[in-house]
Amino acid sequence: MDRIKKRIADIKQNREQLARIGEIGFIGYYGIMVITKTFGYVSYEMFFKLAFVLALGCLALKVLLTRYTMREFLLLYLLLAVSAVCWIRVGEKNIMFITLTLWGMKNVDFMNLMTATIWIRVIGTALMILLACVGIMDLQPSMDMATDYSQFVVYAFGYIKSNAAFYIVFLTIAVLLYIYYDELNFWHFLFSTVICLAAFEATYCRTGMIVFCGMWALIILDKLCRNKKYYQLFCYNVVVLFLISLAATVIYRKANPVLFQINRIFNGRIEIASNYYKAYGTTLFPKTVDIFWNMNYTTIDNFYMYLFISCGAIVALLFVYAATKAQLKLYRNGNYREIIFFTVFAVYAMLEQSPFNPILNPFILLMGNLVYRDFKIRESQFGSREKITDFTSA
Repeated sequence: MDRIKKRIADIKQNREQLARIGEIGFIGYYGIMVITKTFGYVSYEMFFKLAFVLALGCLALKVLLTRYTMREFLLLYLLLAVSAVCWIRVGEKNIMFITLTLWGMKNVDFMNLMTATIWIRVIGTALMILLACVGIMDLQPSMDMATDYSQFVVYAFGYIKSNAAFYIVFLTIAVLLYIYYDELNFWHFLFSTVICLAAFEATYCRTGMIVFCGMWALIILDKLCRNKKYYQLFCYNVVVLFLISLAATVIYRKANPVLFQINRIFNGRIEIASNYYKAYGTTLFPKTVDIFWNMNYTTIDNFYMYLFISCGAIVALLFVYAATKAQLKLYRNGNYREIIFFTVFAVYAMLEQSPFNPILNPFILLMGNLVYRDFKIRESQFGSREKITDFTSA
């Protein structure tokens, strides 16, 4: 009997060690991809391709050392099939990227993942800006136009465009605020605001600055309000944002002075989406070609309309449903902090496609709670689930 017990203990210990190795492998995968995005690499560059192959090796180690239930396998393979169709027919890679990352998220604590990779974001972003400022990298100055038609110079600091530079700064600050949420005070607000204002002066990303202010408004509201029932309304943010985006796209007319001015505030995003919608409409399933090369416009920056027009109504509505259901589960579990940051990036998705990337928006991975019933969000250093206080009962 003692021999059997010892054998069982050894097996359990080995499984725990293998699980730990797998978790390290997944953090390696995520960290490598964070490096590529923090330093502004894009998918067609050779360094990105080499890094992605290395990252996939780390992810494969995690998947091979992880035991999945039949339910989890079915859901993940269904996601894999949907993402493969979108990739082949449309060229949409982010759905595949989310699916691959979710494969590795089992038994990985979300907070630990953010903590393990945050200094890559901080140091990488600061280094990019510093190298551009001292002339080692190109500041990439370009002309932009304000809503009053005045022109001014903006800088991209080595990133693909100035808005991308601001987004990276915003993302780094948001993840820091998430990690140190319990300790946030006036000085964090002041310091982060000064940084974002400096980024705004260099990039003139108006809508991004508005989202930053909205993020702090939600944080302050959470700190001051003891009753958390209003979070249930936040859970429907993706539904509301999708409907607003769709309505603006459908009813937009350049001749309407009100709509024209709103469109200018959003740098023409509404008109671009509307032109694509009028030209191609929408289908239930993904388009057979990449339509964005067939018109003399840039791609659709509004993620919801990009998904709706390019990937089809079914994929778009499935995403809206999954995002809403995932947030409702967060609400039931008392994960209010996570709902705040999910909401912030859901709003940002009206302005950019970046929030659909799990590296550029790690909070989209919280939808993994629909795949894994024991999805880990925040655990104490001793490995037990952190107790989340519900101030409504205080």
